[in-house]
Amino acid sequence: MQFPPAFPAWLAAAIGGLVVLSFAIYANLLRNILQRGGKVSAREFGMPDLFLGSFFAVWFGIAIARSFRVEPHPITNKDVIHGGLMFVMIMAGIIGFLHYRGIHIVRQFGITRIFPLKAPVVAIALLLIAYPTIGVVGKLTEAALGEKARPQETVQFFLEAAEKSDRGAVALMLLLGVVVAPVAEEFLFRGYLYGVMKRYCGTLAAMILSSALFAAVHLNLSSLPALFVLALCFAIAYETTGSILVNMSMHALFNLTMFMVLLNYPHLPP
Repeated sequence: MQFPPAFPAWLAAAIGGLVVLSFAIYANLLRNILQRGGKVSAREFGMPDLFLGSFFAVWFGIAIARSFRVEPHPITNKDVIHGGLMFVMIMAGIIGFLHYRGIHIVRQFGITRIFPLKAPVVAIALLLIAYPTIGVVGKLTEAALGEKARPQETVQFFLEAAEKSDRGAVALMLLLGVVVAPVAEEFLFRGYLYGVMKRYCGTLAAMILSSALFAAVHLNLSSLPALFVLALCFAIAYETTGSILVNMSMHALFNLTMFMVLLNYPHLPP
């Protein structure tokens, strides 16, 4: 990463130190998980989950492949609502599927493993630690792509809505981005798909595969590496705490922070 000429050397050194510290802490958490085992149980998943998980992976893969053949287009309120409803319906379907098979949802996803009010506190700490690494990866990707770097369609939609003072669209994005998406996406990608992949592929492979799928379904090359690192941090946090509530809180806080930055500093690169 190249800093502007006027960028103070001490500040650059401080940022570099934070990145090293961020990477070291998460690397140590991952090492402990791989050596001692994490807190996420995958033994409850079986062949029905392997088939269903494979279906979702193929379905998302087809959607990703199709996106390369379609020109990017501005999204609308209707598109945003449909996207949110799709993930909610998927989550509801998986909950019904697991309940039918006798898998206890609350216990399986560690919802009661951590006190609900403690989850956001743990999430804030883990997210603050992850931010320097995620930020550097994002900036390096932006520098590598140059003029080809483009914000996600949802980010562009939010920026345009804020610029037009479209309070309805802004409120819709905040609702979906800070409440619906964190709950539904974490349930699907970390809670279910990661658990199934861990059962059949092992912990490290599951982290990599589920994180890559999570990053790819956002259909944006510019944000893909940073989202991959973010998803890895989510997976490590899930294994460290054993509670999906921590992941959901981290995801919600990350999206909320992004939206607040976009509202207050709309001309910064998304």
